[in-house]
Amino acid sequence: MKKHLSKIIYSLFFIGSFSLFSSLQAEEVFESDLEALALKNIEQLTRPSMGFEKAGEGYFSPDGKTIIFQAVPQGQIHYQIYTMDLEERIPRLVSTGKGACTCAYFRPDGKKIIFASSHEDPFLDDPTISSSIPGYNRSSNYQWDFTPYMNIYEANPDGTDLKALTSGPAYHAECAYSPDGKRIVFASNLDGSMNLYTMKADGSDIYQVTKTTSCYNGGSFFSPSGEQIIFRADRDQRHYLQIYTIDVDGSNEMQLTANGAVNWAPYWHPNGYVIAFTTSLHGHAHYEIYLLNLLTNRQWRLTHNPTFDGLPVFSPDGHKMMWTSKRGPDQTSQLFVADFILPEDLK
Repeated sequence: MKKHLSKIIYSLFFIGSFSLFSSLQAEEVFESDLEALALKNIEQLTRPSMGFEKAGEGYFSPDGKTIIFQAVPQGQIHYQIYTMDLEERIPRLVSTGKGACTCAYFRPDGKKIIFASSHEDPFLDDPTISSSIPGYNRSSNYQWDFTPYMNIYEANPDGTDLKALTSGPAYHAECAYSPDGKRIVFASNLDGSMNLYTMKADGSDIYQVTKTTSCYNGGSFFSPSGEQIIFRADRDQRHYLQIYTIDVDGSNEMQLTANGAVNWAPYWHPNGYVIAFTTSLHGHAHYEIYLLNLLTNRQWRLTHNPTFDGLPVFSPDGHKMMWTSKRGPDQTSQLFVADFILPEDLK
C-alpha cells in the first residue's frame, strides 16, 4: 500500500476514525496500488470548505458534466440536495433547505430532477413530536429512519417548479428514473412493509414490484435495458442486507450475494452485466466497494482503504466512477471521482 496525493472525500454514515490519518498532511489522501488497477486520477469533489459537514450519494447528469448529491450544511443535521458543475465546482442548493432530503436523481433527458424530502411534514416545526419511525439499523454504523412524511418531488435542475409526486403519511424515497424516463422506481411502506414500487414519471399508475412482509427492500435502480431492477433487501430479517435483481413486473427475483455481511448501494455499469456495490465483508467500520460480473458471478474487490468507501456510481459512458469515502485528510464523508478501467477479469 502507498499513500499518494489527491483531492477527495465523503461518507453517509458515522464510522470510526483510524489512526492512519493522524499523520496525513493537508491534501494527502489514502490510495492503494491495488485500487490503481481500476481507478486512476482519484480526485476529491466536495469538502468542508464548501460549507458541508459531510456530503455523498452523488449521481451524474445524462451528459456527465454535472452531479447531483446530498450534503449536510455546516451547523445543521439534515441532508439537503445540491447540484455542481464538474468544471466550475460551485455547489448549488436545489432543495428547499427545510426538513431532511435524500436520493436525488436526474431524468435521462436532463430536464428534470427528483429527490425525496420531508419539508412538508406537518410536524416538522414541532420539537415535541418526532415523526420518525425506526428504520434499517445495523449496529450504529449504518442506520436511518423511515420518516412518515418523506415524499418524492420533481423539479427543474435548478430547483424551481417543485412538484410533489407522492403524498401522505408514508415513507416514499430511494427513487430513480427508468432509462427512458417514463417511470420511477422507489421504496415505500405504503402497505406497512418496506417494498419496491414503480410509478409513471408524473406520479400516477403506482405498481408494487416486491410483496414481502416484515423486511426491508430498497436502494433500487433500473438496469440499462430497463427490463430489470437491482436492489438491496434484508429478507432474513437479521439486518444483513443482500443484493437482488428482479424483473420490472415483479417476476424472476434472483439473489446475487449470500453472506453474513451488509451488502448495499448496488449500481449498474452501463454495459449492463457488471455492477458495483458496497459491502461490510471486511468489517462494519471498513466498508469497501466490490464489482460483480453477473454473467460469470465473478467478484472483484475495487477499493482497499482502511476507512469507509461506498455508494459507487458510474458516469453514463462508464469511464468514470464517483463514490463516497472518508479517506480524506479531515476524515469526513465526502464525494470522490476517478477514471474507471473495467478489470480484465470482469470483461
